[in-house]
Amino acid sequence: MLFLVDYENVGNMGMKGCHYLNTSDHVIIFYSEAKMHMERRFLEDIANSGCAFEICKLCKSGKNALDFYITSRLGEMFGGGFEGIAVIVSHDNGFLAVRDYWDKRALHRRKVLLSGCVEDGIVNGNENSDRTRKLRQLRENLTIGGYFADYTEKMRIKEVIRNLFDGTEYEGMIEKIQQLVGEKKKTPKVIYLNCLHSFGRNNGLAIYNKVKACGEL
Repeated sequence: MLFLVDYENVGNMGMKGCHYLNTSDHVIIFYSEAKMHMERRFLEDIANSGCAFEICKLCKSGKNALDFYITSRLGEMFGGGFEGIAVIVSHDNGFLAVRDYWDKRALHRRKVLLSGCVEDGIVNGNENSDRTRKLRQLRENLTIGGYFADYTEKMRIKEVIRNLFDGTEYEGMIEKIQQLVGEKKKTPKVIYLNCLHSFGRNNGLAIYNKVKACGEL
């Protein structure tokens, strides 16, 4: 994906999601004397991602000057053969016209998105990728009470497992046992099969029988 960042417009908030960039991305930061500083974490996230990284500083200030830079560079990229998804990171609705041109008027149609931050651009790009699936999962709306109930149960299970195996020959496996039992209660059959698969027949059976006899899981 190609990200053209109107940094003068979005500032640091527009850089949210930079740690999800990868080597297939191309990021160009457009900025001016009016806003020359960016938080270190975002710059390092971009650099460490392995993406193609460029900056473009405005030569001479003027009304909408940086917008013209961005649209010109976008046309340059498309004209140079780029056929992927382009994301203009900006809150400036004037870029909607750029999106509409490439979607409806251009001889060779291209997909241009307008997003408020890098993360939104990745999600709206709708790639079939692990990062998109991960971000959608993280952005899922959950009820606070429901989440806390699950969290409380998870903590209870952890404590029960720790007390059950603390001081036994399986003490070093407590964390893995906790993962097998799970945050939510699993059926005895699932726990049984998971134990055998993870610890072998003898150890798995011993662990399962101890969990089953506990009566608190």
